[in-house]
Order: sequence, then C-alpha cells, then structure tokens
Amino acid sequence: MAQDTRTFKPRRGVKKQFFGSVLVSLGLLNTMLSLKVGIEPDWFNYVLIIAGLVVLFVGIWQGRDDP
Repeated sequence: MAQDTRTFKPRRGVKKQFFGSVLVSLGLLNTMLSLKVGIEPDWFNYVLIIAGLVVLFVGIWQGRDDP
C-alpha cells in the first residue's frame, strides 16, 4: 500500500476573521437595538465595531496567498 504523503496546510487567519465578524455583528446589533429603543448608543458599541473590523482585516491579511 502506498502511503499518502500530502500534508495539510491550514489556512491562516480564519480564527481572527471569525472573531472579528462576531465583534462587528455584536456591535451592530447592539447599536441597532439601542436606536430602536430610542436611546443613544454607547461609545462601547462603536469600539466593538471598530475593533471587530480591525481584527477581521488582520485575519484577511494573514489569510492571503503570498507569491
């Protein structure tokens, strides 16, 4: 029997992309619900959105194929 010598190389940055998208989703959902209730959104909502976008783009940057 021939052994399979191929190696599996996992994609980089997938966990960061997932975590960033979760942060963005939570920040947007919390902001939309605050606006729906009629109160002004807290600054922490915007921090969640910005931090999530930064982590998401870092994960995308790590996952790109380097030539």
